[in-house]
Amino acid sequence: MIEKYVTNSANLDDNALDDSFNKVLELCVANSYNKVTLNIPTKRHLEDLNNILGASLIKNLKKNNNGEFNGIQITLTTANLEISEWTEDIILSLYPTSKMIDNLNDLKRAKAIIVVPWIDKEREDWIKTWNPEIISGGEIEVDSLNIDPRSEKALFILTDMVNLSSGLTHTSDREKTIQLLRILHKKGINLNPDDMRIWALQNGWNSDASSRLYEIAEGVIRGKKFRTTGQKIWTDKIIDKILGT
Repeated sequence: MIEKYVTNSANLDDNALDDSFNKVLELCVANSYNKVTLNIPTKRHLEDLNNILGASLIKNLKKNNNGEFNGIQITLTTANLEISEWTEDIILSLYPTSKMIDNLNDLKRAKAIIVVPWIDKEREDWIKTWNPEIISGGEIEVDSLNIDPRSEKALFILTDMVNLSSGLTHTSDREKTIQLLRILHKKGINLNPDDMRIWALQNGWNSDASSRLYEIAEGVIRGKKFRTTGQKIWTDKIIDKILGT
C-alpha cells in the first residue's frame, strides 16, 4: 500500500510547501531512499520552490529535469510527461491538474505520494478517495462514500467480469456496464457517478476505467441512448442476487 499525504493549506501558502518538502525529507530518511520525483504542472511553478531548493537547483531542474539536493536525486515531471506507473520514487506533486491526479491514481509502486492541491475540491477528492495523512494543518471532514449497497454489490460483480486494464474500451465490457447500470436505475436504485468513480479507484480500477464508469453512470441517469447490440447479458439470477431477492 502506497503511503499518501495531503496538505491542508492554501495553494501558495509557504507552510504547505515547507511542510510537504519536510515530509519528503522525513520519508527519505525513514525509507533509506534518495530518489524523489517532483511533479508540477509547468516548469514556471518551480519558482515557488526557489526559497526551498535554491536558485542553482532550480536552474538545473529547468534545464535537465533532474538535480541533487543534500544527496537526494530529484527528477522533474510536468503535466506533459507522465510518471511511470512502476516508479518506486517518493512523489511530491504540487498543484496537480486532473490529468496529473489520474496519473497519481494509477501509480503502483511509489514509496509515497505527497499532494499539495490547488483548490479545496481537489484536496477533498484526494482525501475521500485515499484517506491520506493530513499534513500542514488540522483534520478535514469529508463526506463518506454514498453508494447504495446493491450498487456496490453490482460493482463487485462487474469488477470480476470486465478487463479493467483496457479501461472499459472493449465493446463487451462497455455493454456489460451500460446494461447493468440501466437495470439498477430502472429498479430505482440511486446511482452516484462521482462516488462510483471513487469506489472504482479504491477497488483496483485504473483512472481510465473509473472515468468511463462515471460517464456511463451519468449517461444512464440522463437517459442517454447508448449504442449497444441489445443482446441480454445479465441473467435474472444475477440481478436477483444483486437486489437481494
